[in-house]
Amino acid sequence: MIRAVLILVVTTLFPFATWAQERVALLVGNSHYRLESLSLPNPANDAQALGAKLEELGFTVIRAIDADQSAMESALATFTTAAQNADMAVFFFAGHGVQVSGENYLISTDFTEFNASGLQNNAVTMADVRAAFEAASPDVGIVILDACRNNPFVEAGQAPPGLARASGGAGLLIAYATDPGNVAYDGSGENSVFTKALIDNIGTKGLEARIMFGRVRQQVILDTRGAQIPWVEEAVLGEHYFAGKQREGVVGVGNAYAGELALWRRISAQSDVAVFQDYIRQYPDGVFTAFAKDRIRMIERARAAGTPSGQTSAELLAGEPPERIENALAVLGFLQATRDLADATLERLSRAFDIYRMQLPNPDEASPERLYQDAARMTVFLGATTAQQLRVDIVTLSSIDRTLDIAKKALAEIEEIAKTNPDALPILEESRQDVAAIEASMATVMDRLDESRLYYQSLIDQAQSYFPEAFAEGNTDAVLPQKGLSRLEQRLADDAALFIKHVQNYTPETKGTYAWLIDFLPQN
Repeated sequence: MIRAVLILVVTTLFPFATWAQERVALLVGNSHYRLESLSLPNPANDAQALGAKLEELGFTVIRAIDADQSAMESALATFTTAAQNADMAVFFFAGHGVQVSGENYLISTDFTEFNASGLQNNAVTMADVRAAFEAASPDVGIVILDACRNNPFVEAGQAPPGLARASGGAGLLIAYATDPGNVAYDGSGENSVFTKALIDNIGTKGLEARIMFGRVRQQVILDTRGAQIPWVEEAVLGEHYFAGKQREGVVGVGNAYAGELALWRRISAQSDVAVFQDYIRQYPDGVFTAFAKDRIRMIERARAAGTPSGQTSAELLAGEPPERIENALAVLGFLQATRDLADATLERLSRAFDIYRMQLPNPDEASPERLYQDAARMTVFLGATTAQQLRVDIVTLSSIDRTLDIAKKALAEIEEIAKTNPDALPILEESRQDVAAIEASMATVMDRLDESRLYYQSLIDQAQSYFPEAFAEGNTDAVLPQKGLSRLEQRLADDAALFIKHVQNYTPETKGTYAWLIDFLPQN
């Protein structure tokens, strides 16, 4: 608390307004600790390498390498001043970090005592970091902690494994190298697994920050085969880019799929036949074409049937949560969901429910429970369809990555030969074109994965938020595809069961991760 106050005092008394920059980063990398048993090979490399990448992206970079507590506090105060009202401010820490009583301590190199006093006197806390961001008030603040390496603190009984989950408030995104209670790998090369993934993705033009961190999580999960799962806590408004909005687009299947999925997400909750007809015209063999045709048949059949008899829709819906009814109708395409609950009026919901009722074989069987079950079933089929695309693209990405690694190594060898042999220059140019083509293919697949990953997660959130009883243990038979299916249909049924498992396993502890990606890893 005292350190947090000092940061605020220093900032207030010595504003140094001329230091303020548009994009500022503080990178702390602690490798060489006073206690030899604490030393780590890569944190200093991680801070240096990421710092160089951020400088390429136009950041003013402050580094604190192998810093004791005094140096860490001084760097944090400098960062606080430099980041005043910045467009983007980034704090990165690599080294040892521990949690005690729910607080995360980022350990300085002068740590020598495995006790509470040692932590208090030889660390910077997350409270200190949050105070720095509150004082600087950037448009967006990003905290990146690669600080969960296996260490003697746990063996000494001073702390549980990993860091504590902590939100940072509005405008702050906190990215952790691994999930609570688990270990982050220091890496076999010059950088940790997490920092390498960060460096690989942070410079991609046109990637919004949250999507970029999604790629980082995906890469770490794939590289460690699920042994390390990064996670993110964020309360960020608007869009923010590390490498700018301008995208070096790759024209091809990937962008076509990205465009298709983006269009489907826009229209899937509408009840206008024309938008689904337009989708089919654009994507006659699209991923969601079958769903679009079903929507058209359902809407047309319901409208041709007229007004239902028996209880009115208003009577059937009385007492049901409006938001839940609205979302169920939206999933089935009978209503455009809104973010304004004031729009979820009984009259509006009843009109849409009338349409839903009349497309049923027996409209008198309509009920909120039937609606929820139908919406849950639709969510399962959409999840299964998206799962199949995810699996294909993850296998494809793995194959392209291996090919790219071989091509880059070959290119490096040809570049060396070409330095002394002019006859190799034509081959060198061909090799560069080959590498560029492979990189373009990878960008294509990454585009597809970005869209599929986000959509799949949104379907999980939707299922858990609005139809939890349909996904409860023992209640899932009603939303699973039936037995006796063809081989192709059986694959869809298997992925439907997998989606249900992901919904059931998704907890507050796994929120902010893509832990379910483990089930899509290639088997070899």
